[in-house]
Amino acid sequence: MKALLSVVAAVFLFAQAPDPALQQVVDRFYPIDRLKPPNEDERLSCYRVIERTATNEPALVIAAYTDRTTGAIRVLRRTAGGTFEVAQDNPDTWVLRGTGCEMSSRDLDFDGRPEAIVYFLGGRAAPGWILKWDGTTLKNLTPTRTDNGRDTTLLLEPAVYDLEHKGSLRVIAASVIERPGPGERPRNPAFVYRLGPAGFEMEKGILAVMGFRADVDPRSNERAFRLVQGSEAPWTLRVINGDRAGGNRVTGASIRVNDQEIIGSQDLNSQTEFATATIPSLRTENHLTAVLKGAGEAYVTVLVEDSTPRK
Repeated sequence: MKALLSVVAAVFLFAQAPDPALQQVVDRFYPIDRLKPPNEDERLSCYRVIERTATNEPALVIAAYTDRTTGAIRVLRRTAGGTFEVAQDNPDTWVLRGTGCEMSSRDLDFDGRPEAIVYFLGGRAAPGWILKWDGTTLKNLTPTRTDNGRDTTLLLEPAVYDLEHKGSLRVIAASVIERPGPGERPRNPAFVYRLGPAGFEMEKGILAVMGFRADVDPRSNERAFRLVQGSEAPWTLRVINGDRAGGNRVTGASIRVNDQEIIGSQDLNSQTEFATATIPSLRTENHLTAVLKGAGEAYVTVLVEDSTPRK
C-alpha cells in the first residue's frame, strides 16, 4: 500500500531550513515528565514553525517528541520577553507511538495559518496526525478511532493533494498496511479525506493516486498498483492537470494502463484542467505509464477509482 501514496510534485510538503538555535529551544522542552528515555540519545524531536513575528522570528512552534516508543506533542509560544513557554500539550487520550518523528506543514484550508502534519515513524508505517492552532488551542483535525477512551489516528502515511482546485486540500492515506503475496489482492483501498466542520472525514476510497512530471524520463514515469478485493467496475482514470491557478499544466499526454492508452493528447492539453476516462479492464497487478509534454515543472496528478460503495 505504501507505493500507492507516492510522494511526487503534487504533494507539496515544503521543507523548512534547519535552525540550530530553535532546535535547542525545542529540545529544552522535551517532556521528561511524560516520556521516559533511558538516555539522551533516545530523546528525539521534530518541529514546525506555524507563526512568525513581524520581524520573522518564530512565534509559535508545534513540536513532537518520542523516546523511541511513545510520542508527545507540545505547542511552544514565544513570550513578550522573547523566551518560549509551553502553550499546550496533547491530551493524554491520544495514542502516539513511534521510534521517531517527522513533520510537515501546509495551509490546508487557505485561511493563512498552516496546519501541521505529524508523522510518528513505525516499523511498517508512519501514523499521521493533522493539527491546527486556532490562536488559542490546538485542534485535532485527524479522523480517529476511539477504543476504551483512547484515540488512534486512522491515517497511515497521509499525503496532501489538490484534487478539486477549489475549497480545501484533500488528504489521502491508507488505513491498513498490507503486504499481499504474488497474485494476491489487498483487502483495503486507500481513502480520500476532505475537511468538514469537525475535521477531516472520509470522502471516498481509491485504488491509486500518483503524480507525474513532464521533465522526468518517460521510462521512469511508470507506477504499479493492485486491484483490491471487492473492487467493482466501471473503473475510472481521473487526471488533474497542473495547479489551481492554471499553472504547471502539461500541453499533451499519453497515459496508458497495461499498455492500453486511456488518455491521449486529444483529451489533455494546456486548456484542460481535468480529464476523465473509463478503464475497460484491470488485472490483479496493473501498470500505469505517462508520457507528458510541457515545461519542465508541468505535472499531472492521476487517480484510479472504482465504483464500489464504501462508508
